[in-house]
Amino acid sequence: MTLMLVLSFIGLFFFMRRSREKTYSIKWITSLNKYRWFQNSWMIGVFLFGMNLLLFGTTALILYAITFMTIPYIHLVIMVTAPVASILVWQSIVYTREWMKGERLKAGMVGSSFYLFFFLFILYKWVTYVPQYPGEDGFMAAIGFFLGLLVTGMAFVICFLMIVFLPNHRRM
Repeated sequence: MTLMLVLSFIGLFFFMRRSREKTYSIKWITSLNKYRWFQNSWMIGVFLFGMNLLLFGTTALILYAITFMTIPYIHLVIMVTAPVASILVWQSIVYTREWMKGERLKAGMVGSSFYLFFFLFILYKWVTYVPQYPGEDGFMAAIGFFLGLLVTGMAFVICFLMIVFLPNHRRM
């Protein structure tokens, strides 16, 4: 698990430093640049917050729906596709416009705060966890809470780092 975490950070670092290569972006997000509200860094942060909420909620809903099916390993495809889609959205938002000093920090904090709030919610639920019945396996609940904290914490850090520190070389 730690090796995967370190490798993902190294992969993210190399992904963020590859400014000379062609970048991928989502066209409808780049077309938002013509709207006035998209010129405000706070509104971009709110848009990013909404996109993070939409992507996370859609992924959770799909994973819940898959529990009723007997297709093996399809959840792994969804769990790999969701971060890739999120990274494409974050990258598209960064490359959509030219940023002034400090705007990316504002947009990154507002947009990635969805994951921070969710992280704090999971942490609160873990701290206040009370077994529902005698003999309930608290260890498995702790593993679930830990994995939730890991996913939301990593999403917060990666979203924030990408929005704030991704080189802004537009190559579309």
